[in-house]
Amino acid sequence: MLSKDDILKKLSSENYFIDLKSLEIFISDWQIDPVYEDENGVDFYDDISVKKIRRGISLKAQGYPDNAIAEKLEDKQPQTNETDAQQALTTIEPDNEVIQTTGKPQKLRNLTLDISSQTLQMLAEAVAKKITDDIKESDFAQSLIEAGGYKKDNEILSKQIAELLDENKKLAQRIEILESKKSFWAKLFG
Repeated sequence: MLSKDDILKKLSSENYFIDLKSLEIFISDWQIDPVYEDENGVDFYDDISVKKIRRGISLKAQGYPDNAIAEKLEDKQPQTNETDAQQALTTIEPDNEVIQTTGKPQKLRNLTLDISSQTLQMLAEAVAKKITDDIKESDFAQSLIEAGGYKKDNEILSKQIAELLDENKKLAQRIEILESKKSFWAKLFG
């Protein structure tokens, strides 16, 4: 949840330099509704609203009029009906109170979109954790870990065997040399 000041900071960090008055005009002209309003009357917006503002600024720079920008931004919004939004809100409310939607259906639509995004993210994280846990606990993963250890051990053993073979070749050559010298001395003292 971002206030208008937070949105200005975020936009300026992304090289969109506008002032508060321009931001308020854009929000009003492009019909971007806040997701939440606190008791002091401060409006808060979500990341989707910030994306709309960025897209609106881009379209404005291309010369589009404000009404065309508002239409393009509205086309990006998924279509939901009020009964779906009302059902989503009643399932989330701890008191099971039904929230009246006669005032601003756009706010309700934004809230429903945020709730479904959060739900999808939580579901994705739960599935990823379950898969990770299953892989860690499976015999297959253990056998892969052991095979990796065996492979490393086999590499070390093959290097040691190659060294031993080289030493054996050297020893065989020395034995041949010594035997040839022995036969010379045996003939001589024989």
